[in-house]
Amino acid sequence: VVTTLDVHDLTGKEYRALIDHMGVEKNPDPSLFLHICTPSAIGYRIVELWDAQNHLEAFLQRRLAPATEALRIDRKTDIVFHPINNIFAPRLTELLGLVPSLPGGPQSSQR
Repeated sequence: VVTTLDVHDLTGKEYRALIDHMGVEKNPDPSLFLHICTPSAIGYRIVELWDAQNHLEAFLQRRLAPATEALRIDRKTDIVFHPINNIFAPRLTELLGLVPSLPGGPQSSQR
């Protein structure tokens, strides 16, 4: 399932704090295939590929909700689920080399 999460008024520092607090880059949920985050007109848009909708829903309760509470980051979030129709990623192997240079990535200065 493809999921979009539109998080209103989230800042880059808050996004990075949540990712670090949950430890998802070092210990990702086994049901998650892909996570992409981009700034948007309303805050941040997160696009993820999960093996099932209920696995994302469980992740939100088990890991994200406690992190947002601990960090006191309460933002309106619109979540939409879509079935996957196709995946095409001809340069997939290059992505690992790109990640360290991204502004919201693990080595980012948005801490």
